[in-house]
Amino acid sequence: MRRIVAAVVTPALVGWIAVGALAADPPGQALPPALQRGMAAEFRPGVPSNGPMFVLAIGSDARPGQSVTGARADSLHIIGVNPQKGRAAILGIPRDSYVPVPGAGSQKINAALFFGGPELVVRTVEQLTGIRIDAYLLTGFFDFRRMVTKVGPIEVVVPYPMSDAASNAHFRAGPTRVTGPRALAFSRNRHDAPGGDVGRSLNQGRLLLAALRALRDDVRRDPLALFRWTAVGFEHVRTDLTLLEMLELLNAAVSVEPARVANRVVFGGGGTVGGASVIQLGSAAQAMFRDLRGDGLLGGPPGG
Repeated sequence: MRRIVAAVVTPALVGWIAVGALAADPPGQALPPALQRGMAAEFRPGVPSNGPMFVLAIGSDARPGQSVTGARADSLHIIGVNPQKGRAAILGIPRDSYVPVPGAGSQKINAALFFGGPELVVRTVEQLTGIRIDAYLLTGFFDFRRMVTKVGPIEVVVPYPMSDAASNAHFRAGPTRVTGPRALAFSRNRHDAPGGDVGRSLNQGRLLLAALRALRDDVRRDPLALFRWTAVGFEHVRTDLTLLEMLELLNAAVSVEPARVANRVVFGGGGTVGGASVIQLGSAAQAMFRDLRGDGLLGGPPGG
């Protein structure tokens, strides 16, 4: 991670996290009391740097048995974190955004994952936005379900009734506790989401906020829950972060109040290229990129 100062973690703790990443212990499996006390005493939260951090969350539409890098990016979100202000922002980029992809010409942005893996997605987003991405997090359908099931259930605020047979998203409006399969259904629904892919991207941001609330609640109840989340994440997410850097990132996230996180999606004009529907991003999208690029935050009230 380029701009996170390392937490103070002993070699024994790093070893425990590594074991957890391999074993993926289910929630509720307790460590010996003596080890819990020793770990709690020796772990002290790291101090984030002064500058904003930018993480690119990539959701692959790979099905079980398919490589997550051999498919397309079903969701793309830039997560900006400003540690000094204790605030953050989530900015979604619709998968049909028609943009230049380095080495592949103009394409839908979701094709960058297929052409060059997460590294090309990062290059494409950096070129589009002018934002230097510090790290990426990539997962597919199967790992996403497993990950939410292991750390969940989590409570997401469903903004409107949903009944979409294609994604199996059937929800009443309001706070709803979801595990892996229902979380995936919620994040994939676009047929009755306002704006189609734009509405779906906004809902995916809501799910990220729900995960942040669940992380903070777990860590408040038991500080050692941070290590379980790190282990689960390291098992089910492909990333350019090291194990310790993922721990540092989650530790920084705990300091952010979800109510102070803006959730937005860039938008543009509709069109067609080669018979396919695309979104042409314009000046409004570029203004949002500039806003986020400055301090990792977005103007206007939090929420969304």
